[in-house]
Amino acid sequence: MTTAEVTAKLLHHLVTGSHAEGITELAVEAAIGHEDNDGQILLIASPGPDFTDETRKPPSGLVLPGQTLTDALHPAVAMIGLSIDEVTGYLGHHDHAGSQITRVFRFAVTVTDPEAICRHAGTGHRWAFPDELNGPAADAASLPSSAVTTAVAGEPLAGQLRAWARGIYPDEAAVELLISHDTFLRRADFTSRFISTSASGDGTGLAAIDWAAAITALDVSLPCSGGEQRMLRLAASLGGGVPVNLRDALTGIDDHGIQLLAQAVLHAAGRRESPEFHDHY
Repeated sequence: MTTAEVTAKLLHHLVTGSHAEGITELAVEAAIGHEDNDGQILLIASPGPDFTDETRKPPSGLVLPGQTLTDALHPAVAMIGLSIDEVTGYLGHHDHAGSQITRVFRFAVTVTDPEAICRHAGTGHRWAFPDELNGPAADAASLPSSAVTTAVAGEPLAGQLRAWARGIYPDEAAVELLISHDTFLRRADFTSRFISTSASGDGTGLAAIDWAAAITALDVSLPCSGGEQRMLRLAASLGGGVPVNLRDALTGIDDHGIQLLAQAVLHAAGRRESPEFHDHY
């Protein structure tokens, strides 16, 4: 299995990318390694629906509201009497179909005392190579890392948006808020529908956002989390004058969003620290 480094940015994109696909039920699996087992991971016995056809799979658990993906790993592992020492990599995801789709993200972890599993009464287990998995997780075990694919908000697009907004403080603030939030500009369903590009007289690329169309789609069919939709509404209000309910918007965004918004408000008021406005963020 291919392992990707676990970063805050990766965790953010995994969740927002899943929400963009309409998948909001998330879970995690812990692939617990052992230095003496040559790449084997710990599998826990799990009975089937009729308590027959036992399967073995990595420890797992749902991601509860307010938890990050890595937060959810700890109680999943604690349930079998172990304690996570370090989350060492991201291994990909697989989807389970039921009344709704659950996306399960698998992470490689090390635990403080792997042999403690043998002292946890009633926990059937064995060490096995990933390709020995059975049940729904088996098909995903041999796949490479399968992070959610999204459009990349690279420097060309960011630069084109900044060039289009330059000189109008509210437009600059709105564009920078969207760039810094680092969600919608990585979504092809947003960039392909609501951003148009052109060339200026000197040949510089320009990119403009149709704020009104984006909010219309948000009200009808554009999937995203509550915090994401609030940030988009705030940016659209700055950049396009689209009305926003501040009572709702300001009480439903996280600390990072609040900081970005505070910078945007100062910027829109003309209180910039540098003539190159994007250097402020």
